[in-house]
Amino acid sequence: MTTLEELLRLHAALTPARVERWIAIGLLRPEGDDEPPRFAAIDVARVRLLIELREDLAIDDQALETVLPLLDQVHTLRHRLARLADAIARQPEDVRRAIAAALNER
Repeated sequence: MTTLEELLRLHAALTPARVERWIAIGLLRPEGDDEPPRFAAIDVARVRLLIELREDLAIDDQALETVLPLLDQVHTLRHRLARLADAIARQPEDVRRAIAAALNER
């Protein structure tokens, strides 16, 4: 778990107010109700992404509220697609051919 202080040391562009704002609008979800907040590794990575989107692409917090959930959906869909591809790859050859033929029909 990463504390708020550690998170701020990792990212010079980050301020406590910005972290509080991202928590308030649901872009970050600290673990538990600890004060100061503590963050799991996924949220530390998420902060890095949020900073990149703000700094490199000049996306403001209001737009981040739309963009980040869309990125989350893409990530989830990619994960599900990989699991589906793995499940198909484990099927017998005739089943894989039938699936391929059905996909080609569309």
